[in-house]
Amino acid sequence: MTLRRHFAAVLALLCGLALSGRAASPFTDRLLRDEALWGDGRAELSIYAGTERRYDVARETEVRHILVREHFAADAQVKADDWRAPGAYPVIKLNQILTVPTGTYRYDQGHSAFWRADTGGLIKFALTSNDSCGLTYKQGNFDGTRWRYRAFTYWDGMSETDTRGVPPAGALFYDELPFRLRLLDWPRITRFTAPLMAGVIGSRADRLVWTPASFSVATGEATHAVTVDHARGRDRFFLDAASPHLLRRWERWDATALDLRHSVRMPYWELNRPGDERLLTPPAAP
Repeated sequence: MTLRRHFAAVLALLCGLALSGRAASPFTDRLLRDEALWGDGRAELSIYAGTERRYDVARETEVRHILVREHFAADAQVKADDWRAPGAYPVIKLNQILTVPTGTYRYDQGHSAFWRADTGGLIKFALTSNDSCGLTYKQGNFDGTRWRYRAFTYWDGMSETDTRGVPPAGALFYDELPFRLRLLDWPRITRFTAPLMAGVIGSRADRLVWTPASFSVATGEATHAVTVDHARGRDRFFLDAASPHLLRRWERWDATALDLRHSVRMPYWELNRPGDERLLTPPAAP
């Protein structure tokens, strides 16, 4: 083999290894490194109008997504009182707030997901589900090797559960997709597969089970679309092509959907006086 052909063969091998390494994850840290987005001390608060299915009926409702960066305490996986404390590290938090009318009462549910701000890896989720039948709390924590999932519900046989599971490589959770898909490596990624765990937004306990899901990505000048085929059916996500890839519409497997009505960046935790709710009103059309 000539020196030139030997060099070409080595180069092809190295390129192949590099591509295979890149293909190992469909996600990128570009958005995570955007200090103009995360470093201004504000949160992204998005209000969606749409439907949520309860008792097999699609109910008209409003859902809020609140996305912000904060700091976790060194070992506790809770917000640090002092972000400068030794060992504190930044995380990205998404709160999904659901208020769903159901006849003479309503469901008030909140799901929080926390990702490491350096890698985008999910490390914790929590859920509260409150309705006139009872109260439920769920929490999942990842220690770097396995998940621990606990649920405290009002359902017979599910009053208290505590399970552990080792996630398969590349595992995802359904409830993290509204943010996690914003980290896709556009436009390089067009298709990938991943183990997916079903959503935990509900009052009953769940099992730590991941089943195969396929993701198809279509990029456009104004909008990107991600189609997810999973064990329960098909979801479609429509996101802005421009960073930070805001979620515009979410069509779900159960024939419900959410449409973005308004999105604003603000330090919402400081805006708690009577009348501050006006700041959430969409601006009038010109």
